[in-house]
Amino acid sequence: MGGWVAVGPCFTCRQLFTFAPDLVPSVPIDPVTGCPPDINPEPGGYERAVRQPICSDCVARANDNRRASGQELIDVLPGAYALQEDWE
Repeated sequence: MGGWVAVGPCFTCRQLFTFAPDLVPSVPIDPVTGCPPDINPEPGGYERAVRQPICSDCVARANDNRRASGQELIDVLPGAYALQEDWE
């Protein structure tokens, strides 16, 4: 039995945090422009985009703003910020 977790910077605030790569909320970022393809559209941006993780504090702030403006909240899956267990 063992566990694993990823460590990396939050795309929004740049703080290091731990997360489960398959579960953490993330945003697609075009590495050429450094922006989400829907904000700064450029040919091929969607194809090049790489998902970047967002920390729980930034998701909470984003959801506060989304709630205030009547937008759908970002769903955080159970275990998104927890140690992932490997069972054999």
